[in-house]
Amino acid sequence: MAEDRLGELDEKYVELMSMLEPEAVMRRVVREVPESLDIDVAWVGKPDSDDTLLIGDSVRARTDVLDGLAVPKGVGLGGQVMLTKRPMWVKNYITSPRITHDFASQAQLEGLRAMIAVPIMHDDRVLGVLYGANRYETDFGDRAAHVLGEIAGRAATATVVAERAKESAEVAVYEERRRVALELHDTVGAMLYAVSAGIRTLGAEVTSLVSAPHIKDKLQAIEEQASEAAAMLRGSLRVLSNAPEKVALGVAVREDTRAFQERTGTTTRMITVTELPPLLPSRVRVLSAATREALLNVEKHAHADSVVVTLVAVEGGVAVTVVDDGVGLAPRSSWDPGLGLAAISDRLARLGGNLTVSSGDDGGVSVRAWVPR
Repeated sequence: MAEDRLGELDEKYVELMSMLEPEAVMRRVVREVPESLDIDVAWVGKPDSDDTLLIGDSVRARTDVLDGLAVPKGVGLGGQVMLTKRPMWVKNYITSPRITHDFASQAQLEGLRAMIAVPIMHDDRVLGVLYGANRYETDFGDRAAHVLGEIAGRAATATVVAERAKESAEVAVYEERRRVALELHDTVGAMLYAVSAGIRTLGAEVTSLVSAPHIKDKLQAIEEQASEAAAMLRGSLRVLSNAPEKVALGVAVREDTRAFQERTGTTTRMITVTELPPLLPSRVRVLSAATREALLNVEKHAHADSVVVTLVAVEGGVAVTVVDDGVGLAPRSSWDPGLGLAAISDRLARLGGNLTVSSGDDGGVSVRAWVPR
């Protein structure tokens, strides 16, 4: 019966994948658990920190005693699952010797007995813990753990997709803010400069022709107002242009990618494969420079129809890879990267990173720049 329900869940999985909000994904997943396992109550624990789960989104609960509970790692059933990253169940939560009983009073108030929990995992990272419970003693066993684990796996994938989509949206927002900042600088900033210069010239001319102190005072006041407006504009431009560390690399590489496509007409995509850690500005700058130089080489030599730029957290750092489908590397006994890539390689090395250039499996060239965190 539970396996049949998994088939129905596959159809709803497509709907889950389209959601952009990780919180909405979790809520939707929890609603599916009671029917899938034919159990009484379900809820989810989401990491509130590296060592604590926060319980919420309970379904079919009679009270509100579960929502808002903070479960430390290793404590109770969910805390054990968070610690071991393995499924676990108990026939009677109140009396089981396998777990601590810190939350026995809440379980009694809700009338819970049997309980099962599985980790929601992605790349060894705990995204949450999915729970199910009955109001009577039940020996869940491996079959129930498998079914709940399948649901948790779907939740993990959908959550990661939602996180990536949300991050891409944030990158796009800050990219647009920087574009607006540049336009304001080139238009309003230039106009304010012209106004200030014109007022200064007019003030000198009026003073030399007539004795009109009141006119000079008015012109000076207008000039001061224009200067204040220019200063306020410069401050606003700095705020608009500065992206948070979390999305700074994505914003920079997206701008480089977009500029390349607009300049060359070559189909170019940027893909963020994993969640990216915040990087120091020096690392963001060198990875962005590596991207621009690799794209410049594609423009000059590759004759490519398409280019893919990927960002990924790997090997304790972050890598940017530029792959094209062009003519590939010239057959040489030793490949000469040219002055541009050689300079980038030196800059990466000074930060503890590296640059690699290789032929693609199906032709073309792959340029990979990596820096440690």
